[in-house]
Amino acid sequence: MSSRTKLLSLLVSGVLLLSSTAGSASAPSVSLGGVVLRVFDRQKASIVTTDEAADPYGMNVDALLLVKVQGTYEGDKPLKLKLVVSAPKEESEAGSRRAWKVTQTRELHALAEKGETTVPFLLPYECSSAVKVVVTLTGPGINGSKTLDTSFPCAE
Repeated sequence: MSSRTKLLSLLVSGVLLLSSTAGSASAPSVSLGGVVLRVFDRQKASIVTTDEAADPYGMNVDALLLVKVQGTYEGDKPLKLKLVVSAPKEESEAGSRRAWKVTQTRELHALAEKGETTVPFLLPYECSSAVKVVVTLTGPGINGSKTLDTSFPCAE
């Protein structure tokens, strides 16, 4: 093997090594943590659990979903956090409730330096015994989702 061939071989190996380590170093390590349901009570002007709400019929309250994103990120393109909350049509002693669905998105340009960012979503509180929450996080090298099956209870 000539010295020129050896040099070319070393050069190609070096470029391949650099490109593979650069790709792994820039790969973001971001994931979805938990999803927590709270209620914003308009009468108390505070965030409470569903049991602590001043109005047991779901009036004067909003649903507050807190989504935790773990990891750090400062990329050129923002991460996209999408929340889809839905409930089926229901019949109960209090009457019938319509099916509903709410979709919201947020763009995250940077995450907290300490590695945990909480992103709030505020939406109308509509009583339902079966509420499905689906959160999806997408971005360069990131694609994850979490599901929460919960309820938005109200007194009957």
